[in-house]
Parts: sequence; C-alpha cells; structure tokens
Amino acid sequence: MKKLIFFSLFLIFTRIGMSLGFSAAPVGIGNFFLGSPSITESNLNQVLGLLVGADGQPGPAGVSGANGINGINGLPGVPGSPGSQGVPGAQGVKGDPGLPGIPGAPGTPGAPGKDGGIGSVGLGGGEVSIGTCDASVNIAAAQEFTGSGFKLSTVTVSNIDAASCAGFKATIYLTKKSSGEAYSCTQVIGSTSLLFTISSGACASIPTLIMNDLGDKIGLEFKEPTSA
Repeated sequence: MKKLIFFSLFLIFTRIGMSLGFSAAPVGIGNFFLGSPSITESNLNQVLGLLVGADGQPGPAGVSGANGINGINGLPGVPGSPGSQGVPGAQGVKGDPGLPGIPGAPGTPGAPGKDGGIGSVGLGGGEVSIGTCDASVNIAAAQEFTGSGFKLSTVTVSNIDAASCAGFKATIYLTKKSSGEAYSCTQVIGSTSLLFTISSGACASIPTLIMNDLGDKIGLEFKEPTSA
C-alpha cells in the first residue's frame, strides 16, 4: 500500500494524470493542457509540457581556490649582434728627439797608484786577493810535530796565473809573537804554484817557528820584476 501511494504522488508531481481501472471504460491518459482523451486516441509519444518557474536566488560564492605554484624561469635570450667598430682616434704628434750634447773635455789624469799585490790570510790558509798580475791566489800552511811542539814546515801558494805573473816575485811574511820579530822569504814566480820551505833553501834565514808563537796571519805580496 505504501508503494502505491508513493507511486501516485510521484505521478501527480510530474503532472501526469491517471485513473484506476475500476470499470470496463477505457483508461484515459493525457496531460493537464490537452485534456484527457481515451486510450485509443492518445499519442503515448507526446512531449510533456513543462511549466518553467521563476529563477531561484543565486547561491553563495564558492571558496577561493588555492594559489597556483610559481612558474619556472624562462630560457635566456639570444645574445645580441656585436656593435660596429668605433672610429680610430687621431694619431698623436711624435716629439722630436733632442740633439746630443757636446762631449766634455777629458779630465786630468790621476796620479799613478801604488803597487798592489799585498794580502794576508789566517794560519790555516785560504784565498788571498792580489790584484796585480792575478786577481786572487790560494795559500796553505802545513806543520809538523817536533819534540817541543808543532812547528811551521811549509807555505804553499797555488792557483797562480803563470802567464800573467811570470817573472814576478812572491814574498811571504811571518811574525813571532814572543819577540815581535818579522821574517820574510821571496821566490820568483815561474809556474802555477810556489812552495816555501821554512828554515831551508830560499827561506833558510827563517828560524824554526812554533805554531803557538806565530802571529795570527801570514802575509803575501806580489811585486813586478822592475820594482824588485
């Protein structure tokens, strides 16, 4: 029964008319605009007429959507064409070089210098600057043991420029601390080295000298043959 009532209400609200078949009379089906023709005259495929009501009130505005994500950066643009070359500037004026000055008068010659070639070195030996026929030479002292101590035995001068110093005289100088006496020995240069043997040969006039009694240095001098 509830289903029948619900169905009847549905037909009423959809504006379709109906009649229950309680008699043998034909069932009338139609609409409210065209009347109720009999079932034999009705066109069951008719389009129903609808009543259009007044427009309803607009609904409330919807909620705004969330902001979209940031867009990605665009691609860099194509480099522009190079500009045209500028106009070259004007060339500067070159300065004229000045005239050379007049040479001055030569100066008065200086007085002749003294003979060089004098130097000294420690008792152990070393390099001595000469500055006459040779820039520098080497000197070395040797000693030997005696009953009373070590004595100076030889003095060797080497690395001599034999071509430039040929004929020059080389002299060594020694001093004795206890007495203050000075001794010398001279030889003529004829090779690249000279050997001075103490208390013998050219140096026979030099007595035996104990190393502890010698001065701190050995002197050396080169002289030209004309100044001997």
